[in-house]
Amino acid sequence: MTLEAIGMSWAAVGALVAIALVCSVVSQSLTGYSYGGFIVNLGVALIGAILGMWLQSSFRLPQGFAFTVDGTVFPLVWASAGAAAAVAALGALWGRKRN
Repeated sequence: MTLEAIGMSWAAVGALVAIALVCSVVSQSLTGYSYGGFIVNLGVALIGAILGMWLQSSFRLPQGFAFTVDGTVFPLVWASAGAAAAVAALGALWGRKRN
């Protein structure tokens, strides 16, 4: 599968990773959970950000604050909400608190 097949450019992927970085910090602050370091938290936030963006588009929820990169719309509010939900769900499953 290529980026063109899913309709994203490298700039859009870079923007999604940047969003995930912000969401990672925000979700850790909101939930108080942290897992395995920066890379693991980035991965969890990236999955959550994609989930939040998918939920927003699937249910046609209002975008809130969003920006566009190469024709791909990134709803920052929903990406942050998805990342926080993913981190909170893992926190509920694993039960590890940040020191």
